[in-house]
Amino acid sequence: MTVEEDSPKAANRRKKVGFTESPLSPTPSADSETKRVYGIVFVILLVDLLAFTCILPLFPALFDYYGSHGEKDSTYSALQNFVTRIQLSLGIAPSPKSNSVLFGGILGSLFSFLQFVASPIVGALSDVYGRKPILVITTIGIAISYLVWSFSTTFTLFVIARIIGGISKGNISLGTAIVTDVSTPGTRGKGMAMVGIAFSLGFIIGPMIGAGFAAYSRRNGVVDIFLYPALFSLLLQILDLLLVVKFLPETLATTKRVSLLRDRHDRSQSVVYRS
Repeated sequence: MTVEEDSPKAANRRKKVGFTESPLSPTPSADSETKRVYGIVFVILLVDLLAFTCILPLFPALFDYYGSHGEKDSTYSALQNFVTRIQLSLGIAPSPKSNSVLFGGILGSLFSFLQFVASPIVGALSDVYGRKPILVITTIGIAISYLVWSFSTTFTLFVIARIIGGISKGNISLGTAIVTDVSTPGTRGKGMAMVGIAFSLGFIIGPMIGAGFAAYSRRNGVVDIFLYPALFSLLLQILDLLLVVKFLPETLATTKRVSLLRDRHDRSQSVVYRS
């Protein structure tokens, strides 16, 4: 470590960005601890994204599967009627191919919308209760969605699994927050790059795994084509949960958390003083 890094000026700068107030050690080993957290976050996000993206190539086959049972499923029938009205309004002749595209678009939009709604709430809760407890809860929620998916012999169960997954999908934003917690201005770029690399690898390797499951199902005449990828994603998410619980430290110091009780007290005090 250089003299400049040991100087009071450097210490004040680290304190200014909150690094010394983190639960992580403020000793000279802080650099190695930061790199360790980067590595843990990278693995956690990569495993999570592999589980998430392996379903993407399976959408057409899944819709064909549920379409063959669609008459028995009210959710599928309702969505089919909605898709048919869209096709007729746009002058598109209904066909299995266009149905798959529109079904995939609607479910993908539903998942993204739920994630859009849930992410700020997850982030706010992590500011109050800490990153690790909320990450554990969201990881459990995603695992539950894969468990429901593994039993989704009907389209309704599949939609429920996607809804649970969308509401619980806050791992990317939490991973970014964790990187920010342990970073200084000089190291933050490296941490964010690790998040981006995990994201890219997940979207490259995950669909390849999903395509392998699809090819295996066709070649071997597997009826419930969702079962193996769902169990695979569930196992990955359980692994993710173990990684979070066992290896990820809490990175948001108690002194830097937002206190709901304190905020309410401050607001009540301001009302008393104004009156």
